[in-house]
Amino acid sequence: MKKILVVDFNGTSSVYTHYLSKGLKDKEDELKILGKKKPEFLDVFEDLNEYLGFKTKFKLLNYILNWCFLLVNYKKFNVIVIQWLQLLQYTSIEIKLINYLQSRVKLVYIVHNLYPHNTENKKITRRYNKLYKTCKNISVHTSKINKKVLELSPNANISRIEHGFFFKEFRHKVTKKQPKKCLMIGYISKYKGIEDALEVVKILKERGVRIDLEIIGLATPEYLNVLTKLTHDFNINDQVTILSEEVSTGFLISKINESRMLWLPYKNISQSGAAYTSIGLGKPFVGYNVGNFKESFGDLGLAEIVKKDSVEDFSDGVIQVFENENFYRKNIETLFFQNLWNSNKTMLNKY
Repeated sequence: MKKILVVDFNGTSSVYTHYLSKGLKDKEDELKILGKKKPEFLDVFEDLNEYLGFKTKFKLLNYILNWCFLLVNYKKFNVIVIQWLQLLQYTSIEIKLINYLQSRVKLVYIVHNLYPHNTENKKITRRYNKLYKTCKNISVHTSKINKKVLELSPNANISRIEHGFFFKEFRHKVTKKQPKKCLMIGYISKYKGIEDALEVVKILKERGVRIDLEIIGLATPEYLNVLTKLTHDFNINDQVTILSEEVSTGFLISKINESRMLWLPYKNISQSGAAYTSIGLGKPFVGYNVGNFKESFGDLGLAEIVKKDSVEDFSDGVIQVFENENFYRKNIETLFFQNLWNSNKTMLNKY
C-alpha cells in the first residue's frame, strides 16, 4: 500500500487534480490532496478525495501555511506529486524547498506548460529552468515538453504521464441538429486568440455563414473593453456573448453540451484543459497548430487544426467541422472507452 500526497496549493486546476488523483490511486492505496478545495469546480463529482491543509480568507496565507504543512508532514507519505509552484514568479525559495523534500522523500514534479502563460520576464524563465535542473523526477504530458525538459536537465528521471479526457461521464448524446453555436471557455486572455475569434465571426458573416459565439471566463475590465469595442467595430454584437465570470463546472458542462464545437485559437500553449474538456464531452474543436493540438487531437481526427495566426484558415476549419460533424463525432466515440488516467498508476512505480 502506498500513501500518496498530491499537491495543488492554490487549487490551480481542481478538475485536473481530481481526475489525476483518481487515476494514480490503486484500490489499496491511500491518497490525499494538499491545497485549496474549490467546491464550485468540484460540484459535479460525488467521490472526492480527502483534502488537507489550511483554508483562511487569504490566498497567500493559505499557500504559505500549506507549504509549512507539507514540510512538517511529508514523512507520512511514500510519494509526493507536486505541481504549479506559484511563488516562482517572485522568488526561488520553492526550488530550495523542493530540493530539501526530494532528498528525504520520493517526489515527482508534473510539468503542464514549460513556463506560465504570457510570461516574457526572463527572471521567471530562469527560475523555471533552474527548477527543472533541480528536480530529480519529472513527469510530462507531451513529447515536445519532454524534449525541452531533457535539454534543460539531461540527468533528470523524466516519465510520460497521460492526460485523459474530462467529463466523459457527463456527455449528452446529440439527438437533433443543434444551432450553429460555438464556445470558448476559460480565463479570457490575449494569448488565447480571442481577438482572432471575433475576426473569424466577422469573416464567416461576410461569407454568409451566421454563427453565435459565446465566450465564458474571467477577463480584466481593460481587456473586456477591448473585446467589446471589437465586436462593435466588426458589427457582430448580436452574434457574440461574453460572460466575464467564474462559473461552476456544472454550468460549464451544460454550455458545452449545448454547443456544436469549441474554438481554441491559442497563440502559444503546450496543452490545454479546454481541449480535453471538449473531446471528453463529445465536441470537436478548431484550433491553431500549437502545443500538442495536432499530435494529440488533429492527427486522430478529433479536431480541425489549422495554421497558426491564420483567421482565414480558422474560418475554413469551422466550416469543415460544421459540414463533417459525423466524422469527428465518430472518431471521438471510438476513444470513449479509453481511460488514460488509470494508466498513470504505473508511473509512480518507476520512482
